[in-house]
Amino acid sequence: MTCDEARLLIGADPETLTAGLEEHLRGCPACSALRADMLRLNAALRRALAEPPRAAARRRAPPPAWRQWALAASVVLAVVAALGVWVLRPSDTLASEVVAHVQGEPQSWLATHNVSAGAIDHALKSSGIGLDVSSDKIVYAQSCWFRGHYVPHLVLETVHGPATVLLLRHEHVTALDHFHEAGMTGVIVPSGEGSIAVLERGGGRVDELAGELRQQVHWLPEPDDHPQSKDQP
Repeated sequence: MTCDEARLLIGADPETLTAGLEEHLRGCPACSALRADMLRLNAALRRALAEPPRAAARRRAPPPAWRQWALAASVVLAVVAALGVWVLRPSDTLASEVVAHVQGEPQSWLATHNVSAGAIDHALKSSGIGLDVSSDKIVYAQSCWFRGHYVPHLVLETVHGPATVLLLRHEHVTALDHFHEAGMTGVIVPSGEGSIAVLERGGGRVDELAGELRQQVHWLPEPDDHPQSKDQP
């Protein structure tokens, strides 16, 4: 199940969990947070529409109908606004999915040995990407399945410690998107036809590294036999 499919199910009925949705939520912090927000909003809506018994006994006449409708409408607008944040700001969801992906490879932070030139070449060129970074700075390099495409997942050794980099050829953002989640500080920056995600644990200087990478990344023609056009293996 994709995040888009999960969000549609959550928006329709956040209190119902199918087997597929439950499995997806176990591995997706972003969709889990959305469901928690929707459950809180549902509870608020029920409280707003419920008539307190004591108040009903004291009233001599019911309030105007428009007042009840206004109350219900205000809660509904809050629900719509919450959904709008998720639908209209895809970069927030992208950031959460980047964090979730990095959390799924905890061993990447522990890498200390330089990666072979062949492994770096495979991670980059299989996605049609060039990178002007000295290979002795790269301690982890994988070609990972992310949002329907294989993307280079690198860990670079910097003076401030290890930094994770995802080169997202098929993700387009219009402005810098900073985020802090799961003990990581990160930024997603636009870069040519794609974007670059940089994460560090703790504070870090992600903006500085992201700025350098924007000058060092080259989006090359994608190989004709690249598996991105096929289903995930």
